[in-house]
Amino acid sequence: VCIALTEPSGGSDAASLRMKAETQGDTYILNGEKTSISMADQADVAVVFARTGTQESRANGISAFLVPMNLPGISTTRFEDAGQRAIGRGSIFFDNVEVPASHRLGDEGQGFKQVMQGFDYSRALIGLQCLAVAQQSLDETWQWLTERQAFGQQLAAFQGLTHPLAEYQTYVQAARLQCFYALWLKDCGQRHNAEAAMNKWWAPKLAFDVVKQCMLAHGHTGWGEDLPFAQRMRDVLGLQIGDGTAQIMKNIIARECLLH
Repeated sequence: VCIALTEPSGGSDAASLRMKAETQGDTYILNGEKTSISMADQADVAVVFARTGTQESRANGISAFLVPMNLPGISTTRFEDAGQRAIGRGSIFFDNVEVPASHRLGDEGQGFKQVMQGFDYSRALIGLQCLAVAQQSLDETWQWLTERQAFGQQLAAFQGLTHPLAEYQTYVQAARLQCFYALWLKDCGQRHNAEAAMNKWWAPKLAFDVVKQCMLAHGHTGWGEDLPFAQRMRDVLGLQIGDGTAQIMKNIIARECLLH
């Protein structure tokens, strides 16, 4: 399943989407383009967000549809990305695609609210995903420091190498607990918009910095593609963009803090 929300005319401003879903009897006719969609050319079905109201209605005029990707009128492309190549990313084109009205998810005009609620959940999961990459890199690097020697000592004897890793180990543990806290708030039915946003901007950035430090700790061997650090850096870097940029996340945090 892929989530088809972003369009060429806007990513962060999701409420401005232009893709049309017009009623025709007991079907909707979908026309438009989605872009930067993860698994665009692999998904069997897509959750597609399209405008059933006017452009001026913005968020209140968006509905969600479950769309089989083998319907006539759907075509896809795949981007040549730096990272996350196993998942892939691309565009989806809809040319008079007929979707039964029964495939609409929820009430008409409520799709934007649905996806925003989903983001508050997925942002914590993205945080944990990135932190898992960071922790794996730290585990490998701690081990490396006990195996590699320089000047007659293990690299673990040099604080210039161990202290940066110790700092990052602290940050990773704190960020992981922050993700768990957001998920706990969700389980308790409490507001967690700000906490979810914190997870999304901090964890991918932290993971990138951690992997970079682990690469440097491996010296010239870390720079090669035979070790996983370069690929990991590219993968987590992409997650600083998808599901909301750091700037949008900080806007959400600031808004929530000002409300309370």
